[in-house]
Amino acid sequence: MNVDEIKSILLKDLSLNEAYVSLYEDNYQIIAVSHIFSDGMTELERHKIIYAPLMKYILNNEIHSISIQAFNPKEWNKKRGLCDV
Repeated sequence: MNVDEIKSILLKDLSLNEAYVSLYEDNYQIIAVSHIFSDGMTELERHKIIYAPLMKYILNNEIHSISIQAFNPKEWNKKRGLCDV
């Protein structure tokens, strides 16, 4: 799998505002931004949402390792140093 395929799956299957996927060796790094990630949601709950559409690729070893960062738009803007709009 390449980064564009993973990004396409995430954007198609989830209500993401933004998705960034990169690959370092065999570890895919995913940054996902969406309103579906509420303020009270745990990191584990957010990760489960991202894993769901990718699970078949993990199980058949097309994806070996994933690092996930999931933000709602407010958190993402804060992380990037932008005002909350």
